[in-house]
Amino acid sequence: MTRMGAREARAKFADLLGRVYYAKEIIIIERAGRPMVAVVPIDLYERWMAEREARFQVLDRIRARAPRLPEEEVRKDIEAALQAIRTAHAQGRD
Repeated sequence: MTRMGAREARAKFADLLGRVYYAKEIIIIERAGRPMVAVVPIDLYERWMAEREARFQVLDRIRARAPRLPEEEVRKDIEAALQAIRTAHAQGRD
Protein backbone atom coordinates (compact mmCIF):
# COMPACT_ATOMS: atom_id res chain seq x y z
CA MET A 1 0.00 0.00 0.00
CA THR A 2 1.35 3.39 -1.02
CA ARG A 3 0.49 6.82 0.32
CA MET A 4 0.75 10.01 -1.67
CA GLY A 5 -0.39 13.57 -1.38
CA ALA A 6 -3.29 14.86 -3.43
CA ARG A 7 -1.04 17.26 -5.34
CA GLU A 8 1.32 14.43 -6.34
CA ALA A 9 -1.63 12.19 -7.26
CA ARG A 10 -3.01 14.92 -9.51
CA ALA A 11 0.38 15.48 -11.16
CA LYS A 12 0.96 11.75 -11.69
CA PHE A 13 -2.60 10.63 -12.31
CA ALA A 14 -1.88 8.49 -15.39
CA ASP A 15 0.98 6.76 -13.55
CA LEU A 16 -1.26 6.27 -10.49
CA LEU A 17 -3.93 4.60 -12.65
CA GLY A 18 -1.36 2.27 -14.19
CA ARG A 19 0.08 1.30 -10.82
CA VAL A 20 -3.37 0.49 -9.48
CA TYR A 21 -4.63 -1.31 -12.58
CA TYR A 22 -1.54 -3.20 -13.74
CA ALA A 23 0.51 -3.60 -10.54
CA LYS A 24 -2.60 -4.07 -8.36
CA GLU A 25 -1.36 -1.47 -5.87
CA ILE A 26 -3.66 0.20 -3.39
CA ILE A 27 -2.89 3.90 -3.14
CA ILE A 28 -4.09 6.10 -0.29
CA ILE A 29 -4.40 9.75 -1.27
CA GLU A 30 -3.81 12.22 1.54
CA ARG A 31 -4.46 15.90 1.97
CA ALA A 32 -2.48 17.72 4.64
CA GLY A 33 -1.29 14.33 5.91
CA ARG A 34 -4.84 13.05 6.39
CA PRO A 35 -6.01 10.01 4.39
CA MET A 36 -8.88 11.10 2.14
CA VAL A 37 -9.49 8.28 -0.38
CA ALA A 38 -8.17 4.91 -1.44
CA VAL A 39 -7.68 4.02 -5.08
CA VAL A 40 -8.02 0.25 -5.48
CA PRO A 41 -7.96 -2.14 -8.42
CA ILE A 42 -11.41 -2.65 -9.92
CA ASP A 43 -11.34 -6.44 -9.38
CA LEU A 44 -10.73 -5.91 -5.66
CA TYR A 45 -13.52 -3.33 -5.51
CA GLU A 46 -15.92 -5.69 -7.32
CA ARG A 47 -15.03 -8.52 -4.94
CA TRP A 48 -15.70 -6.27 -1.95
CA MET A 49 -19.07 -5.24 -3.38
CA ALA A 50 -20.04 -8.88 -4.06
CA GLU A 51 -19.09 -9.83 -0.49
CA ARG A 52 -21.05 -6.86 0.85
CA GLU A 53 -24.12 -7.86 -1.18
CA ALA A 54 -23.86 -11.46 0.06
CA ARG A 55 -23.72 -10.26 3.68
CA PHE A 56 -26.75 -8.03 3.18
CA GLN A 57 -28.65 -10.96 1.68
CA VAL A 58 -27.92 -12.96 4.85
CA LEU A 59 -29.20 -10.07 6.95
CA ASP A 60 -32.32 -9.80 4.79
CA ARG A 61 -33.02 -13.54 5.29
CA ILE A 62 -32.57 -13.16 9.06
CA ARG A 63 -34.88 -10.13 9.13
CA ALA A 64 -37.51 -11.96 7.10
CA ARG A 65 -37.63 -14.76 9.68
CA ALA A 66 -37.54 -12.46 12.72
CA PRO A 67 -40.87 -11.76 14.39
CA ARG A 68 -42.35 -8.32 13.91
CA LEU A 69 -42.68 -6.71 17.32
CA PRO A 70 -44.20 -3.35 18.16
CA GLU A 71 -41.53 -0.67 18.60
CA GLU A 72 -42.80 0.14 22.10
CA GLU A 73 -42.38 -3.49 23.21
CA VAL A 74 -38.81 -3.59 21.88
CA ARG A 75 -38.00 -0.28 23.60
CA LYS A 76 -39.31 -1.60 26.94
CA ASP A 77 -37.29 -4.81 26.59
CA ILE A 78 -34.13 -2.80 25.87
CA GLU A 79 -34.75 -0.49 28.83
CA ALA A 80 -35.31 -3.48 31.14
CA ALA A 81 -32.11 -5.15 29.94
CA LEU A 82 -30.11 -1.95 30.41
CA GLN A 83 -31.52 -1.47 33.90
CA ALA A 84 -30.59 -5.05 34.83
CA ILE A 85 -27.03 -4.46 33.61
CA ARG A 86 -26.76 -1.17 35.49
CA THR A 87 -28.07 -2.79 38.67
CA ALA A 88 -25.64 -5.70 38.39
CA HIS A 89 -22.79 -3.29 37.70
CA ALA A 90 -23.71 -1.09 40.67
CA GLN A 91 -23.90 -4.11 42.97
CA GLY A 92 -20.45 -5.19 41.84
CA ARG A 93 -18.94 -1.90 43.03
CA ASP A 94 -20.02 -2.29 46.66
